[in-house]
Amino acid sequence: MTLAVQCSVSLLCTIACPLSCINAETIAFSCREVDVLVAGRVDTEDKVYDVVIVGARCAGAPLGMLLAQQGYSVEMVDRNPTGTDTLSTHWVRWPGVRQLRSWGLLPALEKTGCPPIVNASLDFEGRMISGRPRVEGIEVATYAPRRTALDALLVAEARARGARLRERFAVTGLLVTGGRVAGVRGTGPDGPVALRARVVVGADGRNSTVARLVESPVVEDRGVLARSVYGYWAGVAEPGVRVVFRGRRGISLWPTNDGLTVVSLVFPPEEAPGSGRSALADFYLSSLREVPEVEQALTGADLVSQPRAAAVRNARRQAHGPGWVLAGDAGHHKDPVSAQGISDAFVDAQVLANALDAGLSGSAGLDRAMAGYAATRDAQRLGAFAYTCEQAELRPFGAGFLDDLARTAADEQAVETFLNTFVGCDAPSDAGWLGESH
Repeated sequence: MTLAVQCSVSLLCTIACPLSCINAETIAFSCREVDVLVAGRVDTEDKVYDVVIVGARCAGAPLGMLLAQQGYSVEMVDRNPTGTDTLSTHWVRWPGVRQLRSWGLLPALEKTGCPPIVNASLDFEGRMISGRPRVEGIEVATYAPRRTALDALLVAEARARGARLRERFAVTGLLVTGGRVAGVRGTGPDGPVALRARVVVGADGRNSTVARLVESPVVEDRGVLARSVYGYWAGVAEPGVRVVFRGRRGISLWPTNDGLTVVSLVFPPEEAPGSGRSALADFYLSSLREVPEVEQALTGADLVSQPRAAAVRNARRQAHGPGWVLAGDAGHHKDPVSAQGISDAFVDAQVLANALDAGLSGSAGLDRAMAGYAATRDAQRLGAFAYTCEQAELRPFGAGFLDDLARTAADEQAVETFLNTFVGCDAPSDAGWLGESH
């Protein structure tokens, strides 16, 4: 495989220095402290949890599971009931699959009816690369589960290992003591309540309430570079994943739960459809029909859902401060074109669990441990962030890349390398937080 193709496929699908602790004096917590003190109707629980996790999805639920099984008291809160759907790229790339396997959760995922994906077909302006990714001669399977199934599974495992969850709980403020976040307050089915904790984790997505309340600085913001629309189809006869690039558009087909296929369209922001559901559906369907190969793949299939649209900012925030830390999309989110969000959330959960264990147990200072987690996150993500932003610009493929691709397709070993990069088999090892060496 030529260097040009290696760089481009890394761009397609991968597609450090620790941040210092935030000085408590620079964060205007004083008004919130007064607000908590005068909020007479808010019941404050006597218990002080080791960790309160805001958000119980792909970052928060595994984190709660890992900390609870180590004996820490964990209270998770989420504004939605378990299993509520959410915008998602669905695909769990190989690093995320490895993480699920290490947690013993792959059998449970397969029991949800999510099929393993072992075939990949990539079409770049008619140049094809197809086959089965392999690691040391063994076929690699990835998955594209519905979030209704995946999130419910993760929450069930967290509860089974001792974490608690308050559903339909909206965080409205923070508890602060001596300049440190010391808990949250919010409203749930039982009314307003304040929950005290040694650490508050914001795992509540790219519009994180925790990030907003602690005023976590945005350290890099590339804005919205692409838009996407997806829908669920029944009756698609694709055996694996199929991705088709034409001009500045990309279309992907992924088998998911319930015998359905999620079909996604990625396009430049300036091509945004008109307002309203009807305009969105017309734009989505007409865009799919414009590509003969996609239209053929969907022959006889039926769109069984209203298409959903997304426009994601590429941005990252400072990951920690006095008494608080961010995980998953709450602290680092990028365009879904590279489909790394779920796998990144799993990695955050594992690395942060290790760091918090060190900090809460006293084997390392808590602030130092959270700084180590933040450094690890940035070391692992900065390159992928830059690649994703470049990929999201949806530049047309050059003639040189397409020529190299034709040569790659004729080389069996080069094809395997290409596909392994696509599914993430060449991702670096996520060894753990950097506290021991930094």
